[in-house]
Amino acid sequence: MKRDIAGLLLLLIMPATLIIVMALVQDAPFRDYQSMKFDILLANNDQGSTARQLVDGLKNSDNFHIIDSLDGKPVTEDILKQLLQKGDYKIGVLIPAGITANMANSANIAANSISKKMGVDAMLPTGPLQGQMYVHVFFDPVSKPAFRTAISAALDKYITASCSGILLQRLSSLNKNSADTTVHNDDLTKIMQPIGVKEESLSGNTLMLHINSVQHNVPAWAIFGMFFIVIPIAGNMIREREDGSAIRMALIPNANKFVGPGKIIFYTLICSLQFILMLCVGRWVMPYLHLPQLYPGLHSWLLFPLSLCIGFAATAYGYFIGTIFKTINQALPFGSVSVVILSALGGIWVPVEILPHNMQRIALISPLHWSLKAINEVILRNGDIHSVFLPSLLLLITGISLWVISIIVDKKRPQSIQ
Repeated sequence: MKRDIAGLLLLLIMPATLIIVMALVQDAPFRDYQSMKFDILLANNDQGSTARQLVDGLKNSDNFHIIDSLDGKPVTEDILKQLLQKGDYKIGVLIPAGITANMANSANIAANSISKKMGVDAMLPTGPLQGQMYVHVFFDPVSKPAFRTAISAALDKYITASCSGILLQRLSSLNKNSADTTVHNDDLTKIMQPIGVKEESLSGNTLMLHINSVQHNVPAWAIFGMFFIVIPIAGNMIREREDGSAIRMALIPNANKFVGPGKIIFYTLICSLQFILMLCVGRWVMPYLHLPQLYPGLHSWLLFPLSLCIGFAATAYGYFIGTIFKTINQALPFGSVSVVILSALGGIWVPVEILPHNMQRIALISPLHWSLKAINEVILRNGDIHSVFLPSLLLLITGISLWVISIIVDKKRPQSIQ
């Protein structure tokens, strides 16, 4: 340890860094989702008094920031779905036409029932009791099931409270004139709950069937495993320098032109094979464990070139770690802990959108973030080649940059043949 002070410091510094980062990342999940504030796109197709009261109730809540217009124009259903599908927003709410009429009819039915109990002829006009109408909730397909459930529950709470307030306004005058306002009506539950919350899929019911734990976890942890290629790559490179293999290869004319690229290509293919095997596990092994089957998306062929891009970035990172560190005691702890930190920042552990704002910006430096974003575009958003172009390009740029830096550092390292 005295001969490797840097390695000793890493053993102390990296766990401390891991503690700080993980505490920040997991702070949000330990808090209730309903104690956080989320942006919600809102399309109001009703524009009646009940719809306005529902919107006002959501705007006055501490949990939601309602966005009902963009660039001075009202949000429509089509715009809402497009922005959610692209991932620009995470939550959308659609108030369908007819909410106000259904609410008024239910309130009138309830008021007339109480009037009959009091011996007064019903005065309010009513129509047939309609079925329960729903305020439709849409989510970005990447949103995890726990997030969906918590947000839907919070929305249901506020909408139920708004409905109760509207009904009580209709009944308040009758309540003042009678001490007994109980109603014995088999349809009372339906009358008092005319509006509910229903989650809808952006792309139809077929995609909704594939939003499950397997769909979210298999690609995320497969990417996490790919980046642990840093350990064998860095360990082998340092051993080659320690036992003199690197020097002997350097003495062979033009050998370095082939050895470096050969390592990159070989380990990239290993990472790609690892990723494809993990997808096969999700596709064919999970059903035998009574779990849902992995759905690869409409453009599943994109997963192979994406695996090469991710594998290249992971391999270049391992090559970089193996170059800049001198001993295994330095490289392996740093490499393994840094992968855990980058995965936590990149959304492997918890969704990036629930992290603090500054942490969300820091997450953009994580290659695991762009890896997961690209894979989710394919298997959760049914994205095409255009939707994965940017994250794929960033992964290639990251890999090339790390590889170039590694070559420069390696050339400046003093070497001895003694």
